[in-house]
Amino acid sequence: MLLSTVLWGFVVRTLTLFCFATAVLSGLTRRAAWLRAAQGALSLSSGYRLWRRLREAQSTLRGRLWREAPPPDSAAREPPAQLMEHLRLVVGQSDADPFSALQDRLQQGLLTR
Repeated sequence: MLLSTVLWGFVVRTLTLFCFATAVLSGLTRRAAWLRAAQGALSLSSGYRLWRRLREAQSTLRGRLWREAPPPDSAAREPPAQLMEHLRLVVGQSDADPFSALQDRLQQGLLTR
């Protein structure tokens, strides 16, 4: 069974990445969002690297999400925002850590191809 609260291949919790992505999508700079999400425990370069990996994994993630449910109609213009809306549709709005829920549900690492 996959340890769903940690990103496979990283020492980063899924909730940290989710909070980081949410903060960036709400308008914070990646630097400010990472400093808030990681709370100084990880380097700034880790945040930039994870953001790049998340953007690169979008196609794979969208395919996985599509197999669970078709994407919702979205007013969001940015692909990462659309991805987050689709993720919320699949795992539910009430889940505090949707990345962990998705890893647990699919038994696959979030950023693995």
